[in-house]
Amino acid sequence: MATEIELKYLVFGCNTAETISTLLSKNNIEFIESINQLSNCYFDTPDLNLRKHDMGLRIREKDTMLEQTIKTAGKDIGGLYQRPEFNIPVKTKQPNLSLFPTQIWALSQNINNIQAQLVSLFSTDFERHTWLVNSAKGGVVEIVFDQGNVSSNGINEPIHEIELELVRGDVAELFDLAQLLLNQLKLRPGLQSKAARGYSLWNEVEAIPSCTALTLLPLKHNENIAESFISGLSKILQHLQSSVDQYIDKPSLTTLAVIKDSLSLMEHGFIFFEKNLLVDCDKIRNEIMYFVKVFSWVEHLIYLKEIVNKTGNYRKKLDYSTELVAELKLEKRRFPNIEEVKQVFHSQRFNQLQLHILNMLMPNQSPFTEPLNNTNIHTFATEQLSKSLHQLTKNMPKNKVLTSEQYLEQSALLNRSLHAGIWFAGLFNEVERSKYRVPWLDIREGIAELQVLWLIHQQLQRLPEQPQKLVNWQRSKVDNLLHALEHSKNNAVSLQPYWL
Repeated sequence: MATEIELKYLVFGCNTAETISTLLSKNNIEFIESINQLSNCYFDTPDLNLRKHDMGLRIREKDTMLEQTIKTAGKDIGGLYQRPEFNIPVKTKQPNLSLFPTQIWALSQNINNIQAQLVSLFSTDFERHTWLVNSAKGGVVEIVFDQGNVSSNGINEPIHEIELELVRGDVAELFDLAQLLLNQLKLRPGLQSKAARGYSLWNEVEAIPSCTALTLLPLKHNENIAESFISGLSKILQHLQSSVDQYIDKPSLTTLAVIKDSLSLMEHGFIFFEKNLLVDCDKIRNEIMYFVKVFSWVEHLIYLKEIVNKTGNYRKKLDYSTELVAELKLEKRRFPNIEEVKQVFHSQRFNQLQLHILNMLMPNQSPFTEPLNNTNIHTFATEQLSKSLHQLTKNMPKNKVLTSEQYLEQSALLNRSLHAGIWFAGLFNEVERSKYRVPWLDIREGIAELQVLWLIHQQLQRLPEQPQKLVNWQRSKVDNLLHALEHSKNNAVSLQPYWL
């Protein structure tokens, strides 16, 4: 048995193989280069027994030689894959499951039944360009560039990806090479294996779930502070990368807002745990903050889209002024387009940030100032939630009536407080936390609507002549919304926090 430890990237652009060879040579890195044509046929039962157990079975043909492989359940953290696999030479193109060790099978799996039901689901055919790299530290890393197709049901999808696998040595050497490639190639983490893509082609009903923001992180009571930070950050990184994949596949402002929220949630995690993190982590936090700012326009554009949309809540009233609608549409066109957003996701800086975060998550790379094995996460969570609430209620006290400008100013602080809940609320009673968060979430929605009305107000101020009927409507809407916000605020501040 071997355990793969590899990084996987989708690659964009031409002359990839030549670029890699040149890059290694220029950096005086020793390597052995080879090219092979690989054909792989993947098998499972019609009810996908193997897939349901997170297993993948294939027969590979390479230079007239046949090999059957099964990969079992492993770990996938932000594009770093660790999966046990078993490889056995065979003489036929039909798998023989009895050749694999018996201990890999779950008690619920009947090997004879699975063997009898095996069918070919999809195939992958590609040219593999391989560089076996010998590092200066004595380690060995294999770089492979695969270019070809995955096919099923008469449908083909292109394969154009790079994998870096640690053959021998420290995992840091894997990251060093990845860093070098990111400097020269246009890459993005590849979350789906060839097998996963093949299953998607074969089983067309397997729809990609809609992209939604994280609502809780999977922290556990028996974790210490260090384990909680790592598990929370891992979850956010996976969600961020999955959301980026969905945006690339089907661009939408909703998905882009989820991506920005993931970055913001990650940033706040560094803030919550900052006293326990090494100073070097500030560089990563600053990079995360940079990309939060890069996408700071997303909510603004969502508000504008809501205003100018013919089916939106406001358009009927706005038709009183064609000049106002024209100004709003002009403002909407000033924001980055889809291709410009994609360039950010394929940029060296964005993908280096993900690589640095992933490196933090490795067992041999502790980002903490001291061992935190005996530090209770429940106590820590209580402190962070209380601190966050104190900052929020200080700026939004119960007995003080706030103006629309003051509510808008508290948007960032409210977002941080709600993110504290996402980070730590899973450690507490579900019913109590849900009840507590409802009025605060109502306030966030109210501030979002207030932002829409504020944009209308700003655009009205720019018009040579303001339609009085529209001005009166806007003022009335703001007054009613402020009244509702005051009610929600007083309700929220009066509730007993679920963590105390």
